Amino acid sequence: MNATGSVRFYDHAEHYLSRQLILTRDDCPFASEIRIHFDDSASAPCAPEAYQMSGIYSEVLMQTRLIAFSLKDRDTTNGSKYLSRSFVCVKQSDLANSALTEELIQSGAALREFGQTLVIALNELPLSAVSFAEKKKILHNVYLLKDHGIEIALDDYNIDDESIEIFTTLNLFDYIKISTSSLDLSLKLSGNPELFNRLHERMTMLTHNTKVSFIADRVEHAASHILARALPFDYFQGSHYSPADNL
Repeated sequence: MNATGSVRFYDHAEHYLSRQLILTRDDCPFASEIRIHFDDSASAPCAPEAYQMSGIYSEVLMQTRLIAFSLKDRDTTNGSKYLSRSFVCVKQSDLANSALTEELIQSGAALREFGQTLVIALNELPLSAVSFAEKKKILHNVYLLKDHGIEIALDDYNIDDESIEIFTTLNLFDYIKISTSSLDLSLKLSGNPELFNRLHERMTMLTHNTKVSFIADRVEHAASHILARALPFDYFQGSHYSPADNL
């Protein structure tokens, strides 16, 4: 799985890509996620412009196709497809861009030829930081992606944020990712076992009502693994299972 490559530059915005596996409860590889990282340590960091992000997303989607092509004939021992999903992390505000949405749709179609499903992992939801017009564009494009067989994940779900409920009732998400590091901290700070029970019940209810699947993210050590296994997570991600490789 290890891969190396050169760091790309877009003006002052330095970035690199990482890839990490997502596993099932029985430790079978379910998905491969590609994430974009920006170097905040630069002397004069600069967020990339829209046209620069377009180039970065094109690079990411090309990587997903190359990975899918390399794995198209690989099966696990029980006959199920090895890595049936390709996760790509996208900033939610970037989905107001119709050109990016169309590129994602085309990539989703290309991945299906290799037996994989494209999953867009969105951050920054709910959409409190953008205008009403932008919200309409983003939600329209999200549902357009779903109409074309692309699945949607919520990245880094904050368990203390009740405002996300409207999006779960709209059946917007196929997956919700919860960081076990923040979850572990919340449980320790509260010192209240009822919080664990409420979270377990809430996750079970959402799974039953909306068919959403939960991903335990950032499982970095054995304690986080034990916590994640005690909750109704469907999938698991983190260095405890698989290190993130730079592309």
